[in-house]
Amino acid sequence: MKRTVLLIGIPFIVALYFTFVISQKACDRVMANHPEKPIDFNHQSHLLTYFPDNGLSKDDCGACHDYYDNGRFKGLPTVGDCTSCHDPNGPVTGAPASTPRRKPFLSGYKDTDKPWGSHARQPDLVYFSHKVVMTATFEDGRKKQRCSNCHGDKAGSTNTAMLKGKMLMGQCEDCHTALHISNKCAVCHD
Repeated sequence: MKRTVLLIGIPFIVALYFTFVISQKACDRVMANHPEKPIDFNHQSHLLTYFPDNGLSKDDCGACHDYYDNGRFKGLPTVGDCTSCHDPNGPVTGAPASTPRRKPFLSGYKDTDKPWGSHARQPDLVYFSHKVVMTATFEDGRKKQRCSNCHGDKAGSTNTAMLKGKMLMGQCEDCHTALHISNKCAVCHD
């Protein structure tokens, strides 16, 4: 009897353990977005080196992360957006530090490509408008929200790593409360 329990029980427990480990890793992979980022990007050098001459501040993420004409957020820039500053026929070296140099690694992409995958992925039942949030102002004209409130200090980052963890509904509700925005379900959920 003991031997039968051991012969059946031990393989069952081992199989159960491996099934748990495999399913846990699969679930983590689905729940956590691990986007491919073949080109490393240095926000700090772009914002602090190039943009002050153009009158832009470190909070003006719209220079690269803009909106479509209908108000929808474009998200990550395309290679065409990059080459609008980084001239594909320009010098690779020898240009002044404030002049965007040619980036040879961009030549392997079409202008419409977005080589960076996004960490942000909203479930289908959530509606979030960057334009509505980023253009909301207080009575005195100050903006209610900054990119860094949700995305962390990207202006100071030197790589493409995610700076803040996944946004949870409680964090959104706390922000809505602090900024006097409705927490009614229909504001964010269809």
